[in-house]
Amino acid sequence: MTATLILILRILLALSLYIFLGLMFITIWRQMRLQMKILSPQMKMGLLLYLVDQPDEEPTEIKQPDALIGRDLNCKIHIRDETVSAQHARLYLADQNWWINDLNSTNGTFLNEEPIDRPCVIADQDIIRVGQIKLRVQVNQPSSTDSK
Repeated sequence: MTATLILILRILLALSLYIFLGLMFITIWRQMRLQMKILSPQMKMGLLLYLVDQPDEEPTEIKQPDALIGRDLNCKIHIRDETVSAQHARLYLADQNWWINDLNSTNGTFLNEEPIDRPCVIADQDIIRVGQIKLRVQVNQPSSTDSK
């Protein structure tokens, strides 16, 4: 009789262990899906930069969450102007907002003609000035059909 009782207890313990592991797997799976839903709209937010002085020129589109502005050929927004530093400013996506940060440039970075000395949030239709070059910002928000 005690052998039968011990066998039943061992089976119940094994079943409870498998139920526990199954619930942990389901919880982790749900958390991963939730995080993907939170992050996916952020990755779909694009940015268009228009040269203010040359409205006919094609805008620069930024799809990745980080981009450099500067004279350096490796910069995503390459500007051929002597008033722009090699790596002048950085645009990046964080907390579902686009931010700009000056990279200790010689002539400074301005947001709506205000000098910036720390990261600042960029809004739609803001004007960024790097050196003497002005860029108008257009933030592409994800549409409601994209988030489904």
